Amino acid sequence: MLDFISRHGLTFPSLRDVAGDVFARYDVPFQPAWVFIDADGKVTKVQGSLDAESLVPLIDELLSNA
Repeated sequence: MLDFISRHGLTFPSLRDVAGDVFARYDVPFQPAWVFIDADGKVTKVQGSLDAESLVPLIDELLSNA
């Protein structure tokens, strides 16, 4: 994951939850997953594996609905 973040220059906060504690707290049923959380701490989207080409449009969609 860190390699992906570094390679693509991602600057948003990210978390590697190996033990699954945070995923359990937010009721995320699987790993690996991208979990998008709004400013109020509410999960707005859970998505399985993504490549860079799929990630950008998804972020754009979520931002347009914010």
